[in-house]
Amino acid sequence: MGIFNVYYKFESILRISIISLILLSSNYEIKAQAQDLGDISPTPTKDKKKGFDASRLVVGGILGAQFGSATFIEVSPNIGYMFTDNFLAGIGLRYQYFEQDFQFYKYKSNTYGGGVFGQYYFLENFIAHLEYELLNLNDLNNPEERANVTSIFVGGGYRSMMGSRSFFSILLLYNLNETFNTPYTNPIIRIGFGLGL
Repeated sequence: MGIFNVYYKFESILRISIISLILLSSNYEIKAQAQDLGDISPTPTKDKKKGFDASRLVVGGILGAQFGSATFIEVSPNIGYMFTDNFLAGIGLRYQYFEQDFQFYKYKSNTYGGGVFGQYYFLENFIAHLEYELLNLNDLNNPEERANVTSIFVGGGYRSMMGSRSFFSILLLYNLNETFNTPYTNPIIRIGFGLGL
Protein backbone atom coordinates (compact mmCIF):
# COMPACT_ATOMS: atom_id res chain seq x y z
CA MET A 1 0.00 0.00 0.00
CA GLY A 2 1.34 3.49 0.79
CA ILE A 3 4.64 4.79 2.11
CA PHE A 4 3.09 5.36 5.52
CA ASN A 5 1.30 2.01 5.69
CA VAL A 6 3.95 -0.71 5.46
CA TYR A 7 2.78 -4.23 6.07
CA TYR A 8 4.73 -7.18 7.48
CA LYS A 9 3.59 -10.59 8.73
CA PHE A 10 4.59 -11.53 12.28
CA GLU A 11 2.99 -14.37 14.20
CA SER A 12 3.77 -12.76 17.58
CA ILE A 13 1.82 -9.54 16.82
CA LEU A 14 -1.30 -10.92 18.52
CA ARG A 15 0.64 -11.29 21.77
CA ILE A 16 1.94 -7.70 21.50
CA SER A 17 -1.57 -6.42 20.79
CA ILE A 18 -3.08 -8.19 23.79
CA ILE A 19 -0.37 -6.82 26.09
CA SER A 20 -0.98 -3.31 24.69
CA LEU A 21 -4.74 -3.65 25.25
CA ILE A 22 -4.15 -4.73 28.85
CA LEU A 23 -1.87 -1.73 29.43
CA LEU A 24 -4.42 0.62 27.87
CA SER A 25 -7.22 -0.60 30.10
CA SER A 26 -5.23 -0.81 33.35
CA ASN A 27 -5.51 1.70 36.17
CA TYR A 28 -2.41 2.40 38.20
CA GLU A 29 -2.59 3.85 41.70
CA ILE A 30 0.47 5.27 43.39
CA LYS A 31 0.39 5.85 47.14
CA ALA A 32 2.83 8.04 49.05
CA GLN A 33 3.33 8.53 52.76
CA ALA A 34 3.26 12.10 54.14
CA GLN A 35 5.97 13.23 56.54
CA ASP A 36 5.24 15.70 59.37
CA LEU A 37 7.59 18.66 58.97
CA GLY A 38 6.41 20.63 62.00
CA ASP A 39 5.52 24.29 61.57
CA ILE A 40 6.58 24.63 57.93
CA SER A 41 3.73 26.25 56.03
CA PRO A 42 2.72 24.50 52.83
CA THR A 43 3.67 26.32 49.66
CA PRO A 44 0.68 27.48 47.69
CA THR A 45 -0.09 25.23 44.74
CA LYS A 46 -1.36 26.43 41.43
CA ASP A 47 -4.97 25.37 40.87
CA LYS A 48 -5.42 23.11 37.88
CA LYS A 49 -7.64 24.59 35.23
CA LYS A 50 -11.03 22.91 35.25
CA GLY A 51 -13.19 22.37 32.19
CA PHE A 52 -12.08 22.56 28.57
CA ASP A 53 -8.46 23.66 28.04
CA ALA A 54 -7.63 24.46 24.39
CA SER A 55 -3.92 24.00 25.08
CA ARG A 56 -4.59 20.26 25.55
CA LEU A 57 -5.80 19.82 21.95
CA VAL A 58 -3.55 17.82 19.62
CA VAL A 59 -3.94 17.78 15.83
CA GLY A 60 -2.14 15.40 13.53
CA GLY A 61 -2.62 12.72 10.97
CA ILE A 62 -1.19 10.70 8.14
CA LEU A 63 -0.29 11.71 4.59
CA GLY A 64 0.77 9.01 2.16
CA ALA A 65 1.19 8.27 -1.52
CA GLN A 66 2.45 5.49 -3.74
CA PHE A 67 2.60 5.42 -7.54
CA GLY A 68 3.55 2.58 -9.87
CA SER A 69 1.78 -0.72 -10.45
CA ALA A 70 -0.76 0.49 -7.90
CA THR A 71 -1.75 4.05 -7.08
CA PHE A 72 -2.48 4.88 -3.47
CA ILE A 73 -3.13 8.29 -1.90
CA GLU A 74 -4.15 8.84 1.73
CA VAL A 75 -5.12 11.94 3.70
CA SER A 76 -6.11 11.20 7.30
CA PRO A 77 -6.35 14.17 9.69
CA ASN A 78 -7.21 13.67 13.35
CA ILE A 79 -7.79 15.74 16.45
CA GLY A 80 -7.47 14.63 20.04
CA TYR A 81 -7.65 15.94 23.56
CA MET A 82 -5.20 15.16 26.38
CA PHE A 83 -7.65 14.27 29.17
CA THR A 84 -4.71 13.57 31.48
CA ASP A 85 -0.94 13.83 31.02
CA ASN A 86 -0.98 10.18 29.90
CA PHE A 87 -4.30 9.72 28.08
CA LEU A 88 -5.21 11.10 24.65
CA ALA A 89 -8.55 10.39 22.96
CA GLY A 90 -9.93 11.76 19.73
CA ILE A 91 -11.52 11.34 16.34
CA GLY A 92 -10.07 11.01 12.89
CA LEU A 93 -11.22 11.25 9.30
CA ARG A 94 -9.81 9.08 6.54
CA TYR A 95 -9.75 9.44 2.76
CA GLN A 96 -7.94 6.97 0.51
CA TYR A 97 -7.78 6.63 -3.25
CA PHE A 98 -6.68 3.23 -4.54
CA GLU A 99 -6.30 1.99 -8.12
CA GLN A 100 -4.77 -1.26 -9.38
CA ASP A 101 -5.00 -3.42 -12.49
CA PHE A 102 -5.82 -7.02 -11.70
CA GLN A 103 -5.75 -9.88 -14.21
CA PHE A 104 -9.38 -9.55 -15.34
CA TYR A 105 -10.43 -6.08 -14.21
CA LYS A 106 -9.27 -2.71 -12.96
CA TYR A 107 -10.19 -1.89 -9.36
CA LYS A 108 -10.64 1.73 -8.29
CA SER A 109 -12.02 3.03 -5.03
CA ASN A 110 -12.49 6.31 -3.25
CA THR A 111 -12.55 5.22 0.37
CA TYR A 112 -13.80 7.51 3.11
CA GLY A 113 -14.78 7.25 6.72
CA GLY A 114 -13.46 7.86 10.18
CA GLY A 115 -13.18 6.60 13.68
CA VAL A 116 -12.38 7.18 17.33
CA PHE A 117 -9.14 6.33 19.10
CA GLY A 118 -7.51 6.29 22.51
CA GLN A 119 -3.83 6.33 23.37
CA TYR A 120 -2.20 5.77 26.73
CA TYR A 121 1.41 6.95 27.17
CA PHE A 122 3.63 5.05 29.59
CA LEU A 123 7.35 5.16 30.35
CA GLU A 124 7.19 8.68 28.86
CA ASN A 125 7.18 7.87 25.14
CA PHE A 126 5.68 4.41 24.70
CA ILE A 127 2.09 4.21 23.42
CA ALA A 128 -0.76 1.73 23.93
CA HIS A 129 -3.34 2.31 21.17
CA LEU A 130 -7.00 1.27 20.70
CA GLU A 131 -9.12 2.41 17.72
CA TYR A 132 -12.50 1.80 16.10
CA GLU A 133 -12.85 2.71 12.41
CA LEU A 134 -15.69 2.60 9.86
CA LEU A 135 -14.86 2.95 6.15
CA ASN A 136 -17.01 2.99 3.01
CA LEU A 137 -15.36 1.67 -0.17
CA ASN A 138 -16.01 -0.15 -3.43
CA ASP A 139 -16.67 -3.85 -2.82
CA LEU A 140 -13.77 -6.02 -4.05
CA ASN A 141 -16.14 -8.69 -5.43
CA ASN A 142 -18.44 -6.20 -7.13
CA PRO A 143 -16.67 -2.83 -7.67
CA GLU A 144 -19.95 -1.24 -8.81
CA GLU A 145 -21.32 -1.56 -5.26
CA ARG A 146 -20.17 0.10 -2.04
CA ALA A 147 -19.40 -1.76 1.19
CA ASN A 148 -18.95 -0.67 4.81
CA VAL A 149 -15.90 -2.08 6.57
CA THR A 150 -15.41 -1.96 10.35
CA SER A 151 -11.94 -2.29 11.85
CA ILE A 152 -10.85 -2.57 15.49
CA PHE A 153 -7.15 -1.85 15.95
CA VAL A 154 -5.08 -2.70 19.02
CA GLY A 155 -1.37 -2.26 19.41
CA GLY A 156 1.34 0.03 20.56
CA GLY A 157 4.27 2.09 19.51
CA TYR A 158 6.67 4.87 20.28
CA ARG A 159 6.59 8.65 20.00
CA SER A 160 9.57 10.93 19.61
CA MET A 161 9.07 14.46 20.89
CA MET A 162 10.07 17.34 18.62
CA GLY A 163 10.06 20.32 20.95
CA SER A 164 7.67 20.58 23.86
CA ARG A 165 4.33 20.20 22.01
CA SER A 166 4.97 18.26 18.78
CA PHE A 167 5.81 14.62 18.17
CA PHE A 168 6.44 11.97 15.55
CA SER A 169 5.02 8.49 16.21
CA ILE A 170 5.24 4.97 14.87
CA LEU A 171 2.56 2.39 15.73
CA LEU A 172 2.39 -1.36 15.22
CA LEU A 173 -1.31 -2.28 15.07
CA TYR A 174 -3.36 -5.43 14.59
CA ASN A 175 -6.89 -5.34 13.12
CA LEU A 176 -9.11 -7.68 15.15
CA ASN A 177 -11.85 -7.53 12.49
CA GLU A 178 -10.03 -8.25 9.22
CA THR A 179 -12.44 -9.12 6.37
CA PHE A 180 -12.24 -9.67 2.62
CA ASN A 181 -12.86 -5.95 1.93
CA THR A 182 -10.52 -4.64 4.64
CA PRO A 183 -7.99 -2.33 2.97
CA TYR A 184 -5.24 -3.33 5.46
CA THR A 185 -3.18 -6.47 5.92
CA ASN A 186 -2.20 -7.44 9.47
CA PRO A 187 -0.05 -6.23 11.09
CA ILE A 188 -0.14 -2.53 10.15
CA ILE A 189 2.72 -0.10 10.69
CA ARG A 190 1.42 3.45 10.92
CA ILE A 191 3.68 6.51 10.95
CA GLY A 192 2.17 9.85 11.94
CA PHE A 193 2.72 13.17 13.64
CA GLY A 194 1.02 15.37 16.23
CA LEU A 195 1.09 19.10 16.89
CA GLY A 196 -0.08 20.60 20.17
CA LEU A 197 -2.16 23.78 19.84
